[in-house]
Amino acid sequence: MSALARLKRAVRAAISSCSGVDGAAATTDRSRSVAGDWNNLNHAAFPPLDKALAMDEVAMAKGELPPIACAYARELGGMFVPHIDPHADEGTAPWLVMKLAQEVGEVSGLTSEAIANDGHIDPTEAEGILRQLDQHDRASAHYRAVLMKIREKGQ
Repeated sequence: MSALARLKRAVRAAISSCSGVDGAAATTDRSRSVAGDWNNLNHAAFPPLDKALAMDEVAMAKGELPPIACAYARELGGMFVPHIDPHADEGTAPWLVMKLAQEVGEVSGLTSEAIANDGHIDPTEAEGILRQLDQHDRASAHYRAVLMKIREKGQ
C-alpha cells in the first residue's frame, strides 16, 4: 500500500470520527460533496491542513488519537505521542505501567493469534500488530516521561 493510500485511510478514519461525511462537512465548513471526495479512496482529493486538523480535533475530543496526524508521523518515520498531564490519575506511574503491561499483552495476543492460524504473520496481521505496537510505544513514552520527570525533580 502506498503512503498516499495509508494517508487516505487516515482521512477516512478522521471523517468517521466526525460521524461521517455530513459531520466532516459541518466540522470543516465544506460541502458534503467535498467531504465525500476526501472520503473516497478512488478520488485524489485530500483535505487542506486546517481542515485535517479540525477533523483530528474531533477525534481527540472523543478521546481518540488524531488519525491524520498519526498517519503523517508514521509516514515520516515517527509516531504521534499525545501530551500527558502527570498530575492526572491516569498519568501516574502506577497507571502507566499497568497500561504498558496491557499493551504488551495485546501485542502478544495478536501475534499468537496470527501465528496460530497458519504459522506465519501475513501483511494484514502485521499491520494490526504494528498498530498495537504503536499503542505500546505511546504507553512506554508516557511512562518514560513520567519517570524522567521524577528523576529530574528527585521525587
